[in-house]
Amino acid sequence: MRDTQLDDIMTLQKQLHDLQYDHWLKHELFTGQWWAFVAMLIIPWIIWWRVVDKTRRGIIFAYGLFLMLEIITMNELGIGHLLWFYPIKLVPSFRYAVAIDCAFLPVLHMLIYQYFPQWKTFIIAEIISSFLLAFVGEPLAEWSRIYIVLHWYHICSFPIYVTKAIFGKWLIENFIFKSKC
Repeated sequence: MRDTQLDDIMTLQKQLHDLQYDHWLKHELFTGQWWAFVAMLIIPWIIWWRVVDKTRRGIIFAYGLFLMLEIITMNELGIGHLLWFYPIKLVPSFRYAVAIDCAFLPVLHMLIYQYFPQWKTFIIAEIISSFLLAFVGEPLAEWSRIYIVLHWYHICSFPIYVTKAIFGKWLIENFIFKSKC
């Protein structure tokens, strides 16, 4: 027995894919915003590699990978629930902003994790960075048209930025790396 509704969904997904790919080729690829994403994907990792504490690189990288997973998951939920979207994509297959989710944000958080290892200073640094990300970074991303808010408020991002970083530090240090960090 064939599910016609499922067939319709697959047909629409194929049409959406084709439309998105055509848009990417004609209106996104090699634009200034696309090149900005390329830079945001590469430059943070170069900076990280130069400044990372080589003796703690493993735990710092594990922290960054966990945050990357959290960030991608939250972005997929936000995009899937039509709270926001990214009109410019580095790669057409990904709905989220690869450069932001896999480079800029994880590297920023890893640097905070490295330079503020004590809980009190870590939390203060994360509150400051979260404030800047939510109330300066997100509006700037909207202004530059790399991020479009549909049903979201920047104030909602602030506690999420703080909480994901704190949860990541707690998880990595208490369960993944049981040693003193």
